[in-house]
Amino acid sequence: MACGSGLTRGMVSFTHRAIEALRPSETPYRVSDQRCVGLAVRVAPSGIKTWDLAYRIRGTGKVRRVSLGRVADVSLEKARERANGLTSAGRAGRDLIAEEADSRAAAASRLTVEKLIALYVRRRVPGRLRTADDIERRLNRALAPILDRHADDLRRRDIRELLDAVADQGIEREAEKRRQTVGAMFRWALSQDIVETDPTAGLKAYDPGTPRDRVLSAEEIEALWKWLENGDLPPDPTDILKLQLATGARCGEISGLYAEEIDREQWTCTLPAARSKNKRPRVTPLVGIARQIIESRLSAVQSGPLFTAETRTPFTAAHIGHYLLTRRDKLPIDKFTTHDLRRTVATLLTEMGIALDLVAAVVGYEAGGRETRTLVRHYVRTDLVERKKTVLAAWSHQLREIIEGTMARGTVTRLEDAMGRRWVA
Repeated sequence: MACGSGLTRGMVSFTHRAIEALRPSETPYRVSDQRCVGLAVRVAPSGIKTWDLAYRIRGTGKVRRVSLGRVADVSLEKARERANGLTSAGRAGRDLIAEEADSRAAAASRLTVEKLIALYVRRRVPGRLRTADDIERRLNRALAPILDRHADDLRRRDIRELLDAVADQGIEREAEKRRQTVGAMFRWALSQDIVETDPTAGLKAYDPGTPRDRVLSAEEIEALWKWLENGDLPPDPTDILKLQLATGARCGEISGLYAEEIDREQWTCTLPAARSKNKRPRVTPLVGIARQIIESRLSAVQSGPLFTAETRTPFTAAHIGHYLLTRRDKLPIDKFTTHDLRRTVATLLTEMGIALDLVAAVVGYEAGGRETRTLVRHYVRTDLVERKKTVLAAWSHQLREIIEGTMARGTVTRLEDAMGRRWVA
C-alpha cells in the first residue's frame, strides 16, 4: 500500500534485530508492527528510521498520522507504549495529541511568580505608583523562595509561611508591608483573570502601624551626625542622610539626584516632575551645609547620578533603609527612619517661628485646606525660592550649632534672630 510515508511492505513482529535488518532503498517505505496496531517503522532513502503511527479517532472520521521520533532515539518499548496510549484514546473518541497541545498552551500561558511581578510592575505600577522600583524589590524579596512557581498554584499557606518567617525575626512591620504589597499585586492579578484566587485574602495583619511621631532631639542630631562622620556608613548613604537633615527633603528625592539637576550658578536643585510626589517640579536653594556637600559631590561627578550603589545604579530610599536596618544595633540613638529626619526638620523649622505654608514649601508638601491646595496647584506659579533660601540659610546655621554642640540645650533660635532681622510671613 502506498501512502505519504512511502510504500508499506507488510507486517513484521518487531524486535531490535528485525528493525536493524531493515535496509534503505531508492524510495521510502514502511514496515508495520504485528504486535501493535498502526505502528510502523519508516525507512528513508538516507537510512534514517523513524516510528510512524496511523490511527483513527472514533466518531470523527479522521485518521491521525504522527511521527513518534527516530528509532535511534526512541526504544521499541517506548514506541509501543506511546502508540497504545494514542490508539486507546482514539478508540474512546479522544484526540490525545490535541489534548496535549492544549495542555502545553495552557501551561505556557500560566505565569510564574517572577513573571507576574514583572508584568505587574510593567502594566500597573508606571504612572500610578511613584515607588515602582521599591515595590518591585519588595515583591522579589518577599517572594524569593517561590519565584519559579506558577502564580495560580499558590495558596494562602504558601504566603503566610513566608511572612511568618519575617515576623519571627522581630520585624513585624516589614512583614506587614510585604503582606500589603503582595496582596495588592494578587488583587490586581485576580482582576485581570491571571489567577482565579487571591492567596493573600484572609491573611491577618502583622503590625497595622501607628502614625509615627518620632522627632530627633538636638542631642540625638549631634550624636547621629558624629556617628556619620566616623565612617560607619559608606560615603554615599552618609551624604544622603546629611542632606536630608540639611534640607528636609524626601530620602528618595536626594538619593536620586543627578548632576544635571544642579544649577551651579544660582546654587539651586530642581526636582523634576517625574520624581516629585505631587508631579510638580520643585526648586530648592542649596545653602550652607547642603551646598558644601553638593559641591564636594560635583567635584567628582560631572554628570549622571550623584549617588550610586555598588551596582552603579542610582541610590534609592530602599537602599538607605536597608543600611539603617542592618546597622540598627550600631546606631548611636534609638531606632529612626529617614522619614523621621524629614519630620524632625519640619518640626524644628516650625519651632523657629516659620509659617506652616512656608515650611510645607521648603520640604515639598502641600499645606492648607482644599481651596488653598487647588489655588497652588492650578494658579500660583512661584516656588518661593528667595524665601526658602532665607529659611534654609537660618536652618543651616541652627544645624551647625547643633552638630557642633554650641546650641544652648533645649533652645531653638527664632528665625528673626538667626537672620538678624524680623521675618514677615
